[in-house]
Amino acid sequence: MTTTTRHLSALALALASGLMFATAASAQSLVATVNDSPITNYDLEQRVRLLRVLREPASPATALESIIEDRLKATETRKYGINPSVQDAGQELARLAASKKISPQSLGSALQSSRVDTQHWQDHGRAQIGWRGYVSALNKGVSVSETEVRAELARRGSKRSQDYNLRPIVFIVPRSAGSGEAEGRSREAANFRTRFTDCESGMQFARALRDVAIRPQITRSLSSLPDGLADVIGKTPVGRLTPPQRTGDGYEMIAVCSAGGAGTDSSAAQEVRQELLAKKLEGVAEKLYAPLRKRAIIVKR
Repeated sequence: MTTTTRHLSALALALASGLMFATAASAQSLVATVNDSPITNYDLEQRVRLLRVLREPASPATALESIIEDRLKATETRKYGINPSVQDAGQELARLAASKKISPQSLGSALQSSRVDTQHWQDHGRAQIGWRGYVSALNKGVSVSETEVRAELARRGSKRSQDYNLRPIVFIVPRSAGSGEAEGRSREAANFRTRFTDCESGMQFARALRDVAIRPQITRSLSSLPDGLADVIGKTPVGRLTPPQRTGDGYEMIAVCSAGGAGTDSSAAQEVRQELLAKKLEGVAEKLYAPLRKRAIIVKR
């Protein structure tokens, strides 16, 4: 698992504790069975909500097929002792967030506001991540060459592929602060930004300020960031700060401390390699799933 994935997975798992909903209270009716496994109208309603949050087609027919696919894949992988955990489901949530160019927190909030039951998205995550592990285990010979990685990096453009060393700085605003205090901190952050001209002296200056948090440095490529943030980072000169943005902790700015290195050992290259490998395995996965779907006994009510 890459550092990026571990970071996102940790955030996703933190969300899980806050997404506990009461399970279906009203009477449920059977809409289908797949190999005698029941699918209810509640299951279908939950899958429609989940697909909408994931910005995927969400008709009742599509939702039903999605549930059928999960059930068949989960049953098959369990035969080989593959039984993903809740943590694995959190990792899948993080992966989905990254693929949608949003943060795990944003995806978690969307699931919560859409009233997607925790157990439902966890079951979906387990089925998907278990199936990918199963497909990968059967196809260890499938790989991505360095030539393929370089070609994809070049296609995406060097600027979006190079690594950026970033350091978030937060001017903390207490949750009990009034609007006047918050506005004052906003002005302080904006003033600090104008005086920040390089990371070395700027960080020393920040450490001497009251109620200012300096987050650990992270390394990301623009292609791995949400589009809005990637645009802001790309337009910020090295050694300067992005404009202050209000967060739950206060006003956050991101210092762009360095940019460069789009070689095949960069984080961007690792992301590209994983994406290309996933695409190659998609075709294999479809061939493995097709006979499962064909043999399945599906009864629709």
